[in-house]
Amino acid sequence: MNLILPSLSISILYIIYKIIDSKYISKEETALKSIFKDGLIVFLSGALSMFLIEQFKIEELMSNSKEALSAFTNEPDF
Repeated sequence: MNLILPSLSISILYIIYKIIDSKYISKEETALKSIFKDGLIVFLSGALSMFLIEQFKIEELMSNSKEALSAFTNEPDF
């Protein structure tokens, strides 16, 4: 249940991207407070989505692994 490290890395990468985008690509003055607030929202969204995936076991539903049936297919011996 390690949700903090992946969410933190995603939000740090998002913050770095937004700073580079605002300073060098679009050349707009964007307040750092706004960028960090968006980074916090990205962190919470990532942590919440990973928590929900873990709780609802979506990975098992998506895997399509079918178990072998334990039904008899031959004629009965009695």
